[in-house]
Amino acid sequence: MNKPEVIVFGFDSAGPGGRLPGALLDTGWSILVQVGWPSEQWLARRHADLFVMRPAGIERPAERTRTLGRVTGRPVLWMVDPGDPEPEGLWQHLASEDWPVWALLPADAPKWQLVAVCRALMAGAGRLQQAREMVDEAMRKLEDRKIIERAKGILMDRFDLAESEAYKRLRDTAMRHRKPLREIAQSIIEFTALDETGSRRSGRGRR
Repeated sequence: MNKPEVIVFGFDSAGPGGRLPGALLDTGWSILVQVGWPSEQWLARRHADLFVMRPAGIERPAERTRTLGRVTGRPVLWMVDPGDPEPEGLWQHLASEDWPVWALLPADAPKWQLVAVCRALMAGAGRLQQAREMVDEAMRKLEDRKIIERAKGILMDRFDLAESEAYKRLRDTAMRHRKPLREIAQSIIEFTALDETGSRRSGRGRR
């Protein structure tokens, strides 16, 4: 794994107990200390590998964590101070689908523990993102197949073609026009729908 890029929130050296943990600094990772909560556009533009948050230094930390999950999909580590109260609404946000891969550690956790947890978070988030992309790709292929099958059916009905011949015509047309097979199939479906609509209108006009 390359050197991680980490963005931290809620740490303020001017405040009591708000200093960035030495274990985090000792990792040698690229660390950006963000003062104040940024816009969602700013978050979306960043390509951080991990967000580290001090809940005691942030308003509505559970809500903010959920925002990070929804906007970035990257993991979040909470570094808690002794005696920190449970954030308001935590359990409500934990149950949401956009809650990120996360963990928490005491602010004085040793470096080895911090590194182990952070790397586990980043690896877990990476696997989850890969799984989501695989699901999205499978759904896209399924939708493509539905459209192609429908276009094949139209060609078979209109020109009395066998299934293999209808598919060959679709494929040859796509190759000839250098367009994806799905795009050609969608064009056939849309043209057929317009043609049928026009025919119905003409029929009503002749009555």
